[in-house]
Amino acid sequence: MKKNMIIFMLNVLIFFMFLSFCQNSVLLTIKDIKPYVREINFIVDDYNNNLKYIKLNTDIYLNRIENIKRGLSSIKRPYIFDEYFKYKIMSLEKIKLILKNINNDQENINKYVCDYNKYNNLAQNEMEKILKSTFIRVTYFNEPS
Repeated sequence: MKKNMIIFMLNVLIFFMFLSFCQNSVLLTIKDIKPYVREINFIVDDYNNNLKYIKLNTDIYLNRIENIKRGLSSIKRPYIFDEYFKYKIMSLEKIKLILKNINNDQENINKYVCDYNKYNNLAQNEMEKILKSTFIRVTYFNEPS
């Protein structure tokens, strides 16, 4: 009886150690993602509020998006974040299309904006699903810029 109790306690201890390791890796990945999410928010905010400046400096914004994509791709992450990163990269591609066509293709820009919103919402939903599945409760993931 004592032997079974010790084995049970050991299994419970191992379970909680594994759970804390998983939560720690999720929290570290979120910490690594935050600066990139903030930078994306700055770009979208500039698009919404300062369109003339973006039209004049499109190359700078395209370069910023490429840097964000490279940064997101280089983050070491658990496999549960694969879908989130896929959606985030797709939303960045849509922002890139918006910026490339900002001066000449106004008809498709609304479509690109809708696609960006769709993939950004999918990424946000994926993040919420990850946080719920790992027992982590976060009040605000997107910090105000």
